[in-house]
Amino acid sequence: MPSIISRYKGLPREIYILFFARIINSIGAFVHPLLTLIMTDKLGMSAKDAGLFMTILLLTQLPTMLLGGKLADRFGRVKLLVVFQLLGAATYLVCGFIETSNVTIYLIVLASNFYAITYPAISAMAMDLTHAGNRKHAFGLLYMGLNIGFAVGPMIGGLLFKNYLHFVFIGDALTSIASIVLILVFVKETLLKKTQTENNSKLEKFEKGSVIGILLKRKVILVVALILFLFSFSYAQMGFALPIQMESLFINGAFQFGLLVSFNGVLVIFFTPLITTLIAKWKPLYGTFAGGLLYAAAFAVLIFAKGLLIFYLSMFLLTMGEIICAIDAYAFLADVSPASHRGRLNSVVNMISNGGRMISPLIIGQVIATGGLAVGWLSVSAASLLGAVLLISFMNNRRIKKQINMIED
Repeated sequence: MPSIISRYKGLPREIYILFFARIINSIGAFVHPLLTLIMTDKLGMSAKDAGLFMTILLLTQLPTMLLGGKLADRFGRVKLLVVFQLLGAATYLVCGFIETSNVTIYLIVLASNFYAITYPAISAMAMDLTHAGNRKHAFGLLYMGLNIGFAVGPMIGGLLFKNYLHFVFIGDALTSIASIVLILVFVKETLLKKTQTENNSKLEKFEKGSVIGILLKRKVILVVALILFLFSFSYAQMGFALPIQMESLFINGAFQFGLLVSFNGVLVIFFTPLITTLIAKWKPLYGTFAGGLLYAAAFAVLIFAKGLLIFYLSMFLLTMGEIICAIDAYAFLADVSPASHRGRLNSVVNMISNGGRMISPLIIGQVIATGGLAVGWLSVSAASLLGAVLLISFMNNRRIKKQINMIED
């Protein structure tokens, strides 16, 4: 274990700052994990209506993410983060001081869009600060920081949910502000100039032209985005069908769901260093394929879930797949993205992958309403398996294989 942990030494100082900022931010990430329960338990929506609203919420984020990518490449990552994350926090503060009603939902949509604008900048910062040699370990560390906070945040949110919902919004806002202050003080702008990429790999050097032109030349980015679309479609049910199922089976389903999500965070903390070391020398995208198979198994197990043990087994399998995909897929995308277009390419990939998350509650909500939870989990498992099979098929394509080999060389 000391040998595994030592691999995180020698990373850029800014990566460690981002690591601590993610811990702070995710400790207070109360609202999103509980959003389904806010709609169904506090506002009385049906599962079908909640699924429709989740789809609408995510649909509104598509243009804002594209805007965020454009702004990140033009004006810089840090400025974008500071402005829009503070706006998102301010909106959640308003939610914390008004009575919970339909107005709250509209404010959540507004806050979600403010935060969505920052997503491409967050990913681009990590890419700017790393290179192919240390990227998997840096991405692993950042992902672990995200989940250190999630190990305790959802549990706290679950405890506050029943009687102190206003503190859920206020706590989320205050931790967002604290994390952005940390970045503002200690992280300089990471947006690279053309002369700063001369020593980068061929695929990371500055390119001229539009983001569409880059995507047409590097179709492998679109391939990975498509696979992530299917995986996101499946993973979205962790925040939609899973809490509904647990609320129907257990007396305090919200709290049990919070514990389960916290278990996910604990697993990430302990297994990310080990898995990062394990997949460090794997060929590009082999880890993403393995992650898809683990997703399929995790959701298939939930078809038979009645007691808590099955839920925790499913979460273990899901977390192992989640760790592998979070490191392998996004490190690969960084390796094939020119520094000049990172913000915009991240926005396109996020838009496509979030498309799966967007339509998942609507489709699976209808499946659950007509066929029940078991049929819903079977559909979700099949989507993950399809993603893994398609990935292997694409990797054998001549043009895609050529771009993958350029990274290995």
